[in-house]
Amino acid sequence: MYARVINWYLQRITGAALLLLLIMHFWVEHFASEVRTPTGLTFEVIQKRFFHNPWFVAIDISFLFIALYHGLNGIRNIIFDFDRLTKPFRVAVTVVLIVFGCVIAFWGVTAFIGNPHFNPMNPQEKSQVASAR
Repeated sequence: MYARVINWYLQRITGAALLLLLIMHFWVEHFASEVRTPTGLTFEVIQKRFFHNPWFVAIDISFLFIALYHGLNGIRNIIFDFDRLTKPFRVAVTVVLIVFGCVIAFWGVTAFIGNPHFNPMNPQEKSQVASAR
């Protein structure tokens, strides 16, 4: 199979995955009953609940990687639509986009890992979160 055909299919697959992950992201972070408290839905409540569940973190990191691939592949396809581009220029564009994507992916994952709420809850925090329900 040609590389352009694979990219075409992956663009459609990642588009569908983005739709699903976007719905899951909004549901988990904004609408799930477990993040609602009597004091209201606050940033702290969302962060504490979100970062103490590894599934939520996995969903958002997957969202990051899939969105990066989808977006950067789309930019690459737009640039490649210009027929007069030489092969060295096409390779350079691809390399620049891959390096840019790796930098952004690293930055995004370290934002998740570096979040102070990512550490496991101690018993005192568990009781505070439970009482906030």
